[in-house]
Amino acid sequence: MSTHDHGHDHEGSAEPHTHLVSVGIDIGSSTSHLMFSQLAIGYPSAHRRRPEILERKIIARSPVLLTPFTENWNIEAGPLERLIDESFRSAGLSRENIDTGAVIITGEAARRENAQKIAELFSAQAGQFVCATAGPRLEALLAAHGSGAVGRSREEATTLLNVDIGGGTTKVSLIDKGRIAGVTAFNIGARLIAFDEKYRITRLEQSGKRFLEALGCKLGLGDEVDAETLRAVAAKMARTLFDLIAGGAPPWSELLAMPQLAKQPPLDGILFSGGVSEYIYGREAGSFGDLGALLGQAAREQAEQRSYIVVDSSEGIRATVIGASQYSMQMSGETIFIPDPKILPLRNLRVALVEVSWDAPVADKTATAIRKTLAAADPEVKATPFALVFISPPFLGYGAAQDLAQGIRRVLEALPHSERPRMLVFEQNIGRVIGEALGADLSIPCVDEISLGEMDFIDVGTVVDGEEYVPVVIKSLAFGA
Repeated sequence: MSTHDHGHDHEGSAEPHTHLVSVGIDIGSSTSHLMFSQLAIGYPSAHRRRPEILERKIIARSPVLLTPFTENWNIEAGPLERLIDESFRSAGLSRENIDTGAVIITGEAARRENAQKIAELFSAQAGQFVCATAGPRLEALLAAHGSGAVGRSREEATTLLNVDIGGGTTKVSLIDKGRIAGVTAFNIGARLIAFDEKYRITRLEQSGKRFLEALGCKLGLGDEVDAETLRAVAAKMARTLFDLIAGGAPPWSELLAMPQLAKQPPLDGILFSGGVSEYIYGREAGSFGDLGALLGQAAREQAEQRSYIVVDSSEGIRATVIGASQYSMQMSGETIFIPDPKILPLRNLRVALVEVSWDAPVADKTATAIRKTLAAADPEVKATPFALVFISPPFLGYGAAQDLAQGIRRVLEALPHSERPRMLVFEQNIGRVIGEALGADLSIPCVDEISLGEMDFIDVGTVVDGEEYVPVVIKSLAFGA
């Protein structure tokens, strides 16, 4: 297989494009799998100079493995390593064939002590990947993009709900004309209760126990559970899920993994993703010792009873990243602020977007916007290095920039050093102004004239010799078409 095909014209593009081979590795609460893809990278027109993914083609998919955990519920590396090795062999690929990729650990797997180490292990083995653990918010974003809901909503100018039902949690995204307007998550999933071939309970999460108790059943690990009880639990989970989606109060507070969505606008349809969606859409009929089949049937019935228009998704259990796009590069502006050049380079900073305006009072509104962004971050990622990226209208002047810096200072100086961003990034050429205004006590590097998205990760290189700018490598997560 040729992995680097240069100079091939692509219909509708202004210039030749490049083919890259990418791999997405998804390690979740219940299942783990790989997806190999070929990405055609190029310029969509002569006027758009940032390379984009023009075409995605799935090359191979691995078998789906039940995520292995040790007795103390840490992730077990050995079976995952074997899955990766066997998947490469089956796909006819070697590590050298891979240009780029992503390792994403989600759900309960992301909350295990060794999650980050596992991600870094596979990143080191399989190349220089985007490497991230994902809490419920990032999971919801990944699912909404990976299922095709965001693309469909954008293309059809519709309002859709993406409901991703996994093993431990259900993530819900409200998408309006291609923009994710809100996300929430609930502790409802297929593997809150798992059992063996003799219907003895082998896994019982706290939320699963609460659902059993709500039906008057007091069962524990090792106890036998009958089929009728499992069917009743699945039905109650589905009713509760759709009550919560509609804004109903949770029967117990622990059901909420995130705050509920605000009141929904009229919906044009609902899409399902995650492992349970395979049953909802009739793509899977087998049983894996959990509630998957029963919960899928009950969820479909609830959607239809409540008059939702169920829309097919492009991906179900594999509604995740298919890798990372070409590591595109931008050069910062020359109005940057680097207090200590020795801190560079910085690697694999996740992007946290802050939308600001120049409307008075700028400082107050900036502080509010930053707090909102920081509060929305999943607990699983709060300890990981990140860049705070400011999206704003065209720059209005020195005074407004000073006010912006004042709002930034108000929030950041109250944070422990470990929770502060490693870098500030601005679309407008105000990096030096902001950095100098923040002063030596905060001493945060600031770069500008960089355009980023919420699903990006960045590497920031050293200052170019004899110049006053830095290269910024952008690693954008790629999804199925």
